[in-house]
Amino acid sequence: MEIKKHYKLYKDGKNWCAMALAVAAVSAGLVLGNTNVKADTPTDNVPVVKTTNPTTGDANAELASQEKAAQAKDNGNYGYLDAAQVVNNNDLHVSGWQATNQAAGKDNRYLVAYDSTTNTELGRTSVTENVARPDVAKAYPDVVNAKDSGYQATMNNLDWSKVKSVDDQIHIVSRYSDAANGEGNHVDNWSQPINLDKGNYAYLDNFGVKDNQLQVSGWNATNKALGKANHYVILYDRTAGHEITRVKVEPTVRPDVAKAYSQVINAKDSGFNTAFSLVGIDLNHELQIISRYSDAANGEGNYVSYWYAPKKFAPANTSNQGSLDSFNLSNGQLIVSGWHATDYSQVENNHYLILFDNTNKTQVKSIKVTNVARPDVAKAYPTVATAGQSGFNANFGTVNLTPGHNYSLVSRYSTLDGGNGDNGQSKITDYWFNPVTLDQQASYIDGFTKTDNGYNVKGWMISDQSINKPNAYLILLNDGSEIDRVHVDLTDRPDVAKVYPSIYNSQKSGFDVNFKVDPAKANGTLKVIMRFAGDDANKDFSDQYSQDYPTNAGNFDNIHVTASQVSLSGWHASTQAGNKPYEWLIVLDNNGQELYRQEITDKGLGRNDVQNVYPYIEGANKSGFQVTMNIPTKMQGHLVRFIHRLTDDKNGNGNFIDLSSNPVLVNLQYNLNENGINRYILNSHINHATITVNHVIPADTTDVYSETEDGKPNMVVVHETANPNDSIWGEINYEKAHYNNAFVHAFVDGDQIIEISPTDHEAWGAAYPANGRAVQFEQVEVYGANNFARELVNAAYYTAYKMNEYGMVPSLAQANGTGTLWSHHNVTQYIANGKTDHTDPDGYWANRASRYFGTSYTMKDFFELVKYEYSHL
Repeated sequence: MEIKKHYKLYKDGKNWCAMALAVAAVSAGLVLGNTNVKADTPTDNVPVVKTTNPTTGDANAELASQEKAAQAKDNGNYGYLDAAQVVNNNDLHVSGWQATNQAAGKDNRYLVAYDSTTNTELGRTSVTENVARPDVAKAYPDVVNAKDSGYQATMNNLDWSKVKSVDDQIHIVSRYSDAANGEGNHVDNWSQPINLDKGNYAYLDNFGVKDNQLQVSGWNATNKALGKANHYVILYDRTAGHEITRVKVEPTVRPDVAKAYSQVINAKDSGFNTAFSLVGIDLNHELQIISRYSDAANGEGNYVSYWYAPKKFAPANTSNQGSLDSFNLSNGQLIVSGWHATDYSQVENNHYLILFDNTNKTQVKSIKVTNVARPDVAKAYPTVATAGQSGFNANFGTVNLTPGHNYSLVSRYSTLDGGNGDNGQSKITDYWFNPVTLDQQASYIDGFTKTDNGYNVKGWMISDQSINKPNAYLILLNDGSEIDRVHVDLTDRPDVAKVYPSIYNSQKSGFDVNFKVDPAKANGTLKVIMRFAGDDANKDFSDQYSQDYPTNAGNFDNIHVTASQVSLSGWHASTQAGNKPYEWLIVLDNNGQELYRQEITDKGLGRNDVQNVYPYIEGANKSGFQVTMNIPTKMQGHLVRFIHRLTDDKNGNGNFIDLSSNPVLVNLQYNLNENGINRYILNSHINHATITVNHVIPADTTDVYSETEDGKPNMVVVHETANPNDSIWGEINYEKAHYNNAFVHAFVDGDQIIEISPTDHEAWGAAYPANGRAVQFEQVEVYGANNFARELVNAAYYTAYKMNEYGMVPSLAQANGTGTLWSHHNVTQYIANGKTDHTDPDGYWANRASRYFGTSYTMKDFFELVKYEYSHL
């Protein structure tokens, strides 16, 4: 700061006065005049300030003589500090004057900066050349040195460390001395205290996250730092209202600040550059930097602080989204693509992708990636500032994977540049994409064809098991027994890689293999095993199976039965047919007894459709046949099977290969006129209801049928509820609530057929083994003749429908356990072995038949009605 005051001399009678100077001195509390000051001894190399008015030696002698002569007239000590200003951040530029006749014989002139608060000299400067002051000479004509009493100097050797506060009383002492160092006999004139700039100037150049630290740089320049040698930078959590940490900093040189604030003593060394660990810092809070100068080593005590503007590093939008577009292992390396959009990446600007093994809880590999443009993501998430540059495409290369393990790709934004971005101190934002389990496999046979020496197989095979089972084999089975195997070098199949990119090495999946096979050994069902194996292909392997390739295939496309004839057509192709020129039709009854045979002459019909499906069977394109036969009496009403036979014997025996049809009921006979209720049904044209499927019983309550070879039902059991006062829905709701005790598959009444449980699984309506064999349904007790008749029709239709669905033909229950139509009473009689004693529905039928029709109704009567419904499906 510069202190300037201008005073005008005025005349009081005959005297010129400087009253304003005296008043100012008194008001400032200064002692002016003849006061002597004992100043500290200066250093030997006291700087000299030169002026523009040199004084010669003769002139000095003359001046001294004049001063002695004038002392009798005026012995006062006059002076004033016109200006004092800190310049160059350290120096004090001063100007003023001192006029006194006491300077006679004191030829050494000094300016001393003195801190009267601490009684400490800050420094002194020698003034060797005076400045002419005619104004002073005019005011003090009796003071000999008044005309040359001025001074102007820059005091550049000051020790500001001796100042304890910007408020210290610092004076400029003008001195005439008879000693070269300014001591000895001297006369002093003390200025009023000078005022230093008390502003607190600062700027934060950088406050950001970099290299996993909160980095801070800036400057703080203030004269209030005088006497406060400890400079601290403090990190303050403004949201939580407490200090986080502080660090003592060494000053850095800031010539730019020094230039802008030359009046501030510490401006040149006002810079700082430091960093804070991110541990314990919540970037979602507002954080603030404080610059503090303190007189205490710990930053407390007396201090001056500058609070910079607070800053919140967390983004306004804190959402975190991502998607994994591709997890590609098709070439044996892991290549991934996708996007991860979060504005936390503005602070956490290091992007990593991490492959994590969820099965054994370990990191497999991490890579640092550079984001790529994703305008589609920016369009979908317009409020996420970084969404447009959120994409990634990265190659992990060859990674150590384990088949069967579950892996996650993790996208991570981090403040740390190194490792996987997490050192326990860094700030991270992760996105875990949906996990991938390496348990996938797929295969396909593109072609299976006959060759001169066996079979050619083309296709592809892939499996995650090939990660540690790299050896590929194709194995040909005949009825489950190996007849040949070939080691395969898999070839490129880009089409497979495109469809199955996430299965390991799917690019190398193709094969084209020839099996050399003795035709005599390939006479059953062929199947191809596609195997990935380790070093021992018989112990360490993973197999996939092709479809079955039967060597004997055919179908009866059409079986048309009339009252007297059966017309049949179809095809029969076999790899063993080459030496079997004869074809026969043979009819067997349900017990396997032959009922009829006839040679087929209309054979070798063209069947290109068969050739397309069975290209590996020679002659498949000429495998068609058709034949018509008359029905002998012993076939009428019987369940039969038709056999197409290829043989080398003209009589249909010898060496042969057979094709069997499904069971066929030839002209099933029924009689509805024998029983009065069935006759009523027939004459009234009563139709059945539609089956309503409402599976209220959980499908997993039971499994498939446990007492049959194929897991399918082979009988139907008829029940009756024995509850005269309940409706069909009352019964269903009861079983729904108590199915763990017992339940059936369906309920019927006069108007509805409601299936409540899937008939592919057992029900618990009768004792075992019936439960493990039978579709079971309940009749609800109904009232009225027509209502009862309709219920019987619904019961017969449901029975016939289920028999047809599962390939059963209506037949009454037998004591030996055969037959397809059973009552609960039949189960008690023939197969329950005392596990149940129920006799339904006998009593219910007898009651309603007698009450409404005056007749009886038994299982034999119901059997006729079932056959009628079966014939009309």
